[in-house]
Amino acid sequence: MFNRTPSKKNETLDTTFSYPEVQKDHTARIDASSPRTAMITDQVEIKGTLAFDGALEFNGTFEGEIISQGTLTIGSEAIIKAEIQAAKVIIRGKVQGNITATESVEVCDNAELFGDVQTAKFIVAEAATFRGRSDPIEGKASAPEFAPVFRRLGTSSSRSK
Repeated sequence: MFNRTPSKKNETLDTTFSYPEVQKDHTARIDASSPRTAMITDQVEIKGTLAFDGALEFNGTFEGEIISQGTLTIGSEAIIKAEIQAAKVIIRGKVQGNITATESVEVCDNAELFGDVQTAKFIVAEAATFRGRSDPIEGKASAPEFAPVFRRLGTSSSRSK
């Protein structure tokens, strides 16, 4: 694992480290049918693209893109700056970026969301902060037509002046 070459003071230490081989048969994978939830703690900071299946609770700091067919729960300690695509997104922390969710987006109490949302079901708690636009996932919703119907008030002979 570590190899140390005997040396004099002020010389560099020559070390090498090799990772053990991991067989794919023993690799755990969380898929959509799994009842387990993977968790990333608040001590983790990631930049890039995060892709996963199943359920993930993220409590760290993230910048980039998140893609999933599962459920993303953004914990109360999380700070996310990303474009998010998932089936379901639950926000308890801070998110800056646009979200597309095929099922739902829920912004819980004390959570903050700054960005546009496109989803089938959008829930914002009373104590949450949301600044952005929301659109239904199937496209632009059209407002119901408003055609006021007025009754014609006729003058009748029983009416007095």
